[in-house]
Amino acid sequence: MNLKTNTIITLENKHKYVLLNETEYKEKKYFLAMEVTENKEVIPSNIAIFEKAVAENETYVEKINDPKLIEILTEQF
Repeated sequence: MNLKTNTIITLENKHKYVLLNETEYKEKKYFLAMEVTENKEVIPSNIAIFEKAVAENETYVEKINDPKLIEILTEQF
């Protein structure tokens, strides 16, 4: 999976997100994302922050749920 801003990604649960912004914190890459519909229409109420992860040469994302980390990252975006 090639992760960069303005890219639409599809999660395992079939939800789609557009990557709006990226930042690095403690040597990890994070993306601010907003959910989109099948017609690529943005759903403004569904915002998420994902951490980029790589395992066995595969790139994937993990949703951030830690409120303190979300606050820190939000200030950086």
